[in-house]
Amino acid sequence: MAIDDKLLSIDSDDDNKDYEAFDKYLEEDTNRKKNKTVHEIENMGDLYLKEIELKNAQKEIRKQEQIKYILKHSKHTYPSNILNSYSFQDIQQIYDELKSKEISFFTKLFHFIFNVD
Repeated sequence: MAIDDKLLSIDSDDDNKDYEAFDKYLEEDTNRKKNKTVHEIENMGDLYLKEIELKNAQKEIRKQEQIKYILKHSKHTYPSNILNSYSFQDIQQIYDELKSKEISFFTKLFHFIFNVD
């Protein structure tokens, strides 16, 4: 008797009907789960992109406020177009330097005495 590699069942009388239906169900179930996963990934990606855009908008608002402060309190003349071309971190660094220079003597003394940063 020759061995048939394509047999889906042991019993030769069942005509493989149950196995074909089960195989079809597995394929459909796999496709449904794939589609569900793809939709979940797309939704999470959209959510993350909106969150990133919101954070960037908030950073831009803070950057513009810091640029106004820098232009007002800076002894060096920074052109506003140059400041606008800088990154948020660069503006933050310039802003922090200006803020630290403008701290009064008494505040510095208070920080020194109580070891406050």
